[in-house]
Amino acid sequence: MKPCFALPHRRRHLAWLLIVLTLAGCASVPPPTTELSAAQSALNRADGADASQYSPQALQQARTTLSRAQAATAAGEHDDARKLALAATADADVAWAESRAQRIQQDYRQRRQEVSGLRKRLQVDDGPMPEAAAEIGAATTSSGGEALRLERLDTDKRLQDYAAFERLQARQALAVMLEAKKRDQADAQYVATRRVAVAELAAQAEAMRRDLEQLDRERSDLMVESSRQDAERARQEAERLRIEAQIQAEEAQRLRAEAEAAAVARQQAEDLVIDVGGAEADRLKAARAREAELARQEAELLSEQDDGNAETDATEQQDTDREDDPAKSPR
Repeated sequence: MKPCFALPHRRRHLAWLLIVLTLAGCASVPPPTTELSAAQSALNRADGADASQYSPQALQQARTTLSRAQAATAAGEHDDARKLALAATADADVAWAESRAQRIQQDYRQRRQEVSGLRKRLQVDDGPMPEAAAEIGAATTSSGGEALRLERLDTDKRLQDYAAFERLQARQALAVMLEAKKRDQADAQYVATRRVAVAELAAQAEAMRRDLEQLDRERSDLMVESSRQDAERARQEAERLRIEAQIQAEEAQRLRAEAEAAAVARQQAEDLVIDVGGAEADRLKAARAREAELARQEAELLSEQDDGNAETDATEQQDTDREDDPAKSPR
């Protein structure tokens, strides 16, 4: 039997083959195209929810992590790129959930104030307004206690019926974290923490949104009642103005009738004065005529009397002259 001198060569061949297979296995890891696309979509959704205003920190973290994932993909570090893409998606979802919750809470506060004002103005009391949706804070992204937080969320009677999809994602992330190898534990816990935070925010926002819908319905009812009361007040005001106008018209008609009656009476009085004045003028004229006639007759009498006196005086003077002159006296 010939000795096998090729054994060392075979071992070297097997070693090289193992290295090639290992490299081939590494090279066979596909780029995280799906994960990167999901991260970009989550980032776009957060932008559309005004996360730059309501959750700028989480949004910026998502952008930074996504940029790192894209750089790792370009460098061929697909495993790291996939982890970074998953983390970016989780950060973007936190930004979206925070932004959505803050916007719903802002609408809820405004609607609550409107309903309170309408109740006060209409003097109605329909009981306390919904308090199920308490204040929503920022997302809890500190690591630790994720399973306990998710359990509390599942057993909360106020929130257990909301955000089923987000709670499912949180449970899946917790399962990945529990099964992750030691070198992947930190990355898995990072994603799980944020998934639980998203589930909490989504459940709180959904509960508040339901309360907001209840307030919307109440506000609509109150606005209908307010419109009805406004219409009734307008109708009453119109009726009051109509009655006042009717009273004013009747008063004006009465005053006009009185004025017309006064004018008729005044005209009659003036006509009477004119008639009386005419009769008096005639009587005065007749009196003056009689007075003139009497004056004339008196003047005539006086004139005749003067003439008679003159003749008497002349006769007496002649007689006197004859007495004084005997020659003139008749024999």
